[in-house]
Amino acid sequence: MMKRIILFLILISISLGISQNNELQLAIRNIKLGNSYREGRDFDNAAKYISLGLSVTKKFKGFDGKYWTAAAYESLGYLYRDMGLFEDSRKQYKLAINIYREIIKQSDGSQYAMIEILNRISEINNTEFTFSNNNIDNNNAISLVGMKMKDIPNDIPQNLKSLILKDNRFRCFPANVSSMKELKYLDLSNNRIRNVNFDFSNLKYLHYLDLSNNKIKELPNSISNLQNLQELNLEGNKFKTINYNICSLKNLKLLNIRKNKIKFQEILQLVKCLPNTNIIFDKYELVVDEEEAIEGE
Repeated sequence: MMKRIILFLILISISLGISQNNELQLAIRNIKLGNSYREGRDFDNAAKYISLGLSVTKKFKGFDGKYWTAAAYESLGYLYRDMGLFEDSRKQYKLAINIYREIIKQSDGSQYAMIEILNRISEINNTEFTFSNNNIDNNNAISLVGMKMKDIPNDIPQNLKSLILKDNRFRCFPANVSSMKELKYLDLSNNRIRNVNFDFSNLKYLHYLDLSNNKIKELPNSISNLQNLQELNLEGNKFKTINYNICSLKNLKLLNIRKNKIKFQEILQLVKCLPNTNIIFDKYELVVDEEEAIEGE
């Protein structure tokens, strides 16, 4: 009889363990799904699924639960950063860092990478953006998102540190940005920009430039003047070649050139000339080049 009771308890324990594991795996899938929505700029669904996953992972006290709770906070940090809500973004990053510090001890752990991100966010003047029609705040920041703009208003302040112009209808890089000499953060993603005929020499403090999801084919030589640039996002454009003046950007930490048509040999040159830069590119490009080589034999 006692053996049957013990066996019964063991079976219940195993069943509960399987159930909890399934619940955690579903939470992880929701966090990953939320990140996918964030990449697609569907911020409502991104917030929904990441928060849904977080509500579950917080119930698990073991390593996996804590790790994915930190990952969820980190994902919300990226989400709020992309939305321009930098104060909320910092709060989420700090929550993630505290948990990473608790569970990860190695010197190259996630907590150290997160601290770098937090420091970069903190450089944007402790600013939180809003998305109402009254977008100008008192902290040298403006967010003009999804307003169908083709040009920047002439009365825009010149002492801006952060400017978000994503999801508009710009066809050219806005020329009057050149007078914003204190600018550190510029987001022109999801516009219709074809031409970047622009002199970057005045933007010596710029740290972040997002030109993703436009129709850009080339960059001007003046890109080399952005000596303090740390992140450059060129994903989803029309590049077939790259301006190697980028190689002079020695402080560049992240270069995203996904969803273009740049040949793999050119990417190899970028990797060589920017050894300290994390370069994100489509893996299929190597396969395409190999196929072209076979056809040429």
